[in-house]
Amino acid sequence: MAAQKLVIFKHKDALGNAPAHRLLDRVEVGSHAGEKPARCLEDYAPLISIDRQDLPEGIEIIEAF
Repeated sequence: MAAQKLVIFKHKDALGNAPAHRLLDRVEVGSHAGEKPARCLEDYAPLISIDRQDLPEGIEIIEAF
């Protein structure tokens, strides 16, 4: 198993600007593989979404591929 995409939440302050669980709830991953198991990133790629609306102040989202 290897990471295919990273979602990084960058905080303005060292102690953080928002709780991790609230930020992680913004990332949704679905599968369009149907009845068979997903075997590659393309089975997920169109269904990876990040809610960027109304981000807490001091939070920046960085996507690394």
